[in-house]
Amino acid sequence: MTDYIQGHDVPEHIYRAAKDWAASDLKSVIDYGLEATYIRKFGKDNPPRVASPAMKVGSMVHCYCLEPKLFPDRYVLLDDKRSKKGKELALQLAESGRETFTSSEMTTFMGIYNALSKNEFAKKYVIDDTSGKAEQSYWWTHSGTGLPCKARCDYVVDDMVIDLKTTGEGGANPDKFTRTIVNFHYHLQAAHYLQATGAKRFIFIAVEKTHPYSVGVYQLSPNFIDKGYELQKQTLHQILEASKTKFWRGYTNASPDGIQTLTPPSWLK
Repeated sequence: MTDYIQGHDVPEHIYRAAKDWAASDLKSVIDYGLEATYIRKFGKDNPPRVASPAMKVGSMVHCYCLEPKLFPDRYVLLDDKRSKKGKELALQLAESGRETFTSSEMTTFMGIYNALSKNEFAKKYVIDDTSGKAEQSYWWTHSGTGLPCKARCDYVVDDMVIDLKTTGEGGANPDKFTRTIVNFHYHLQAAHYLQATGAKRFIFIAVEKTHPYSVGVYQLSPNFIDKGYELQKQTLHQILEASKTKFWRGYTNASPDGIQTLTPPSWLK
């Protein structure tokens, strides 16, 4: 297990380099299998991690809302990326560890920020709060498997873990966001983070990335959280078994001859 103090201000690159098991790793096992997850986590020749445009906007929103003092050090407005001078400047900024954004992207994240500022909960506990801590890293040993785990929480305040999610149009609607939680295993993430911090509540703030940037604030029912814990436990046990046997099952080696039979799903008429 990586030897760091829980809830410490650890730089993100150090957190990511630690090989302990994060919620994203467990979600990867569920979606892509053990083999792909193992390669992505422990492979030596993996390509560099490239953020999608949606991930970039999400990261900017997180920084601007949760760590506003760091924003000028990380991001620079640059609309001209086509001219020779603009390309050279973009390259220089990238080499210094700073990302560029456009006026269009600024319109989006400022719209999100303003919407959050008008939401009572988000304004009180994220925008205006000074007592909580952003981007805190935690390490612990999972009691059921003995596997080393880690978590990096968006914001921890008043015995709550707050997770800021940017979504597409209509994505903050409670019905749609519930489906998103299930599809992306956010209930596993909630359980993982509650276990890491010992907090009593896990709160999602979902905000849409299109005008009028609607906001929804949600917590999961105890039963929903229990399902997250069960999914976490099942997945960690799969990882433990693979670690013992050195067999990280993929899509093609799930059956003796490498061929699996697919049956029609229950919803297919």
